[in-house]
Amino acid sequence: MAYTEKRSSRDGSTTHVGRFRVDGRLRSTRAFRSRRDALAEARRAEEAGKRGEWVDPRSGTVTVADWFTAWQQGRVDRAPRTLEAERERFGSLVAPTFGEVPLRQVAHDDVARWAATMTAPRSGQVASAARRRDAVRLLVALLDGAVDARRLTANPARTPSGRVPSLPRAPKTKPHRYLSHEQLRRVADATSAPSARTLVLLAGLTGLRWGEVSALRAGDVDLLRRRVTVERAYTRLDDGTLLLGDTKTHARREVPLPGVLAADVEALLPAAGGGLLFTGRGSAPLRRESFDRHTFRPAVAAAGGAVATLQELLGVPVSGLFDAGTLFAVRAVQRRAALVADGVVGPVTWAVLTEADRQRRDHLDRGARISRTRRLEQAARVTLSVGAEDFATLTLHDLRHTAASLAIAGGANVKAVQRLLGHESPVLTLRTYAGLFEDDLDRLGEAMSAQFAAYDTTSGAHHTLSEPVEAFAHVAQLRPAAAL
Repeated sequence: MAYTEKRSSRDGSTTHVGRFRVDGRLRSTRAFRSRRDALAEARRAEEAGKRGEWVDPRSGTVTVADWFTAWQQGRVDRAPRTLEAERERFGSLVAPTFGEVPLRQVAHDDVARWAATMTAPRSGQVASAARRRDAVRLLVALLDGAVDARRLTANPARTPSGRVPSLPRAPKTKPHRYLSHEQLRRVADATSAPSARTLVLLAGLTGLRWGEVSALRAGDVDLLRRRVTVERAYTRLDDGTLLLGDTKTHARREVPLPGVLAADVEALLPAAGGGLLFTGRGSAPLRRESFDRHTFRPAVAAAGGAVATLQELLGVPVSGLFDAGTLFAVRAVQRRAALVADGVVGPVTWAVLTEADRQRRDHLDRGARISRTRRLEQAARVTLSVGAEDFATLTLHDLRHTAASLAIAGGANVKAVQRLLGHESPVLTLRTYAGLFEDDLDRLGEAMSAQFAAYDTTSGAHHTLSEPVEAFAHVAQLRPAAAL
């Protein structure tokens, strides 16, 4: 039971301190001039202790910076890259304002003001909305941890209802880039090595993240079952260090190995032995920045502009689309070279066009000639036919988006796409690729229309089984996105 004690100071004044028990330990309130106030405070604290809500005021005196260090020590299960990003974000955006402030002195108004005006350390300008949003989320999580550790009674960054009104508006995400099957094949063909071609196709058809595909071992491939096991991933830290660990979701999964890739993957197994399937120099792990700079981006540039390059060589209007006019010009070239005039631009047709172009380079200097030769050599690796269209540049991660797009276009449901990509839940899959599932509504509308039309309104007879079942058969496999 709470009670008070009278205490006398050196100047002869008298104060009262409330005494109460929490968790079996006798504790004290601050000093009050009035015994009544001291007793009321002690009783409130004792009741809060019974409800598990009491917080020792002294625990809130630790600074935000010191608490961040302690808080991170309890997050050792997080990915190293995540912890590194948190340290960078705290040091550059949170610490300058709150680092030396005691936890209990962080105020809601201060957080709201900081969220709107925090500056980037390098430019001195207001940080981007994305950076500010990430920094606010970090501070909110940090203060939530202080509440859980009973250092604070409430999170000052949140309202009583739990909202975070100071959270900057989420920035618009960059639109996803999707390739068609033909464009994906074009990018793969434009690469300089068979292993690079296999990697591009594997990423574009299975949706593996870069860290996952670069960590694949020969033992992860089951050619008999046509499955690839994904259970490890490389993470690159800011200092360039590569760490091998679990996948992003810490879950093991299997993805299907497309039959068209089985022979290509099998060809890599002898060289891999029991080690990595894709390697860099000296059998070291393949680095993203190196593969992107020296292999992927040149291949994308060549494949994405191949139609325009062809049209330049033919002397027809450059549109980036292999249209009827381009087809007519290609067939004319093939006839003059005594080739089969099928309109398909393969290695032989490219060689004829390149040789003709070489005869017209007298006006170019040596550097320009070398550059043009390299450009045509890469373009000549791809095959073009009517309907081929050029595309804008893309990143390695867009291969993952491409895999999702091709899977959905092929009829995969949300759950299958979730398993393929390794998302934690179908909700994340729907939120990321909701626009790709809209064709389901069209299919549903067509199926419902066919079902309704199958009823003969004149005779009142129902066409049983055949027509309704055939018209609505594919609806049985409709994806959950349509239902949602």
